[in-house]
Amino acid sequence: MFYSIAKALSFLIFKLTGGIEIYGAERLPKKGPLIIVSNHQSLIDPFVLVTCIPMRIVFFAASYLFKIPVVRQVLTCGGAIPIHREKGDFGSFKKALEILGRGGVVGIFPEGGVSPDGNLRPLMPGWAYLAAKSGARVLPVTIWGSRNVLPVGSFILRRGRITLNLGEVMTFSGQGKVSREEISLMNERLEKEFRLLIIAQFNGRIFDGASKSI
Repeated sequence: MFYSIAKALSFLIFKLTGGIEIYGAERLPKKGPLIIVSNHQSLIDPFVLVTCIPMRIVFFAASYLFKIPVVRQVLTCGGAIPIHREKGDFGSFKKALEILGRGGVVGIFPEGGVSPDGNLRPLMPGWAYLAAKSGARVLPVTIWGSRNVLPVGSFILRRGRITLNLGEVMTFSGQGKVSREEISLMNERLEKEFRLLIIAQFNGRIFDGASKSI
């Protein structure tokens, strides 16, 4: 119920602030297991995905966010998984694998936090571990314009149009165990896909695919 309420409120808020244009919606799988990986431009990015993706997404969230009273309640009610960036958090990954094993959807921002300048930051490999271990499909998504609606360091929403671009679904072997070299190659493949999507959005050249507005 909380997720449905959050989705409805997010939809209303984005309608009032300028809306969202979605490209490549036909690439979204009809069901999981699915790992959604996205660049991170603003604190509102999770709400952008919740608004646009019909399936329920369980997000990874930095553990320090659970120490902030109001934020902790929101994350807990939303079922977010706390993750420690400084060390391997196998408990969190185990929970995510259980969700994927039930055919669920996990959302990850592999940059590890909001980009302070809008540029793509180095990608953390946790998503690749989950993909290799579970065999779940991976959907690259880029968000453009959210930092204009809620700039870094601000808590006041502004008007602005947000663009969500869904890339091609990526599949991996799901063999359960991969080397560091293979993880690195997976990360490179995702980074390349991110950069192609971001360049297309920045230049106003959205990839082929139907669009819809929210």
